[in-house]
Amino acid sequence: MIALITPTGARENQLKLCAHYMAKQTYGGDLVWVIIDDALPRTSDFITDDFRTGWQVLKAYPAPPWQVGQNTQGRNLKAGIDLLLQHYSPNKIEAIFIIEDDDYYRPNYLAVMMSLLDGCLVLGESHTIYYNVRLGRWIENQNDTWSSLFQTAFKPAALRWFNKLYGEKFIDYAFFRLCEKPKLFRTPDKLSIGIKGIEGRAGIGAGHGFIPHMIPDESGSKLIELLGEDANFYL
Repeated sequence: MIALITPTGARENQLKLCAHYMAKQTYGGDLVWVIIDDALPRTSDFITDDFRTGWQVLKAYPAPPWQVGQNTQGRNLKAGIDLLLQHYSPNKIEAIFIIEDDDYYRPNYLAVMMSLLDGCLVLGESHTIYYNVRLGRWIENQNDTWSSLFQTAFKPAALRWFNKLYGEKFIDYAFFRLCEKPKLFRTPDKLSIGIKGIEGRAGIGAGHGFIPHMIPDESGSKLIELLGEDANFYL
């Protein structure tokens, strides 16, 4: 069984797209999706136990609710990990994925990541592409020693490092610096794309605002190249 951890809250549009991408995943094994909804009103109620055959849905609602200007990522990730371990012992979990609600995942994302995770504790996709759909600008980052959190997976044994980092602002960067021998990979056809600039509660990472060296994509052709027909959700 694999586990997905998704922090969300006051991001209804983002979460609906995330559910769409998860519904299309080709991975056929048992799976538990842990959703942490930390804002009022709740926007995750549409994801129910019958979301997909073989998928279990668990939810946590941390208190106090998120307020504008707060960064609750660490709190919410801890709540998700704690809830997962309340239901499953670590030896029942093959891998833990951080699935962020505003990013794009190809249908084969989980399946390919599971095939690459064999033989290592921590796996990530390097050279992350960010695309800001509000500004119509994109960039391929040069992160070759760490992976963005949304495209990271790890085995439960790596929780000994991950659990130390809930107080960090950039948990992903700190995680790859702390853990031993992480595995990074790069493919021409990215398995996942960092989507920035969707209306609503903003993210905390780079790319949500204007970055001068991002490449303009006024026609949307790059977005179509990256996402295919799913680009229509953003265009």
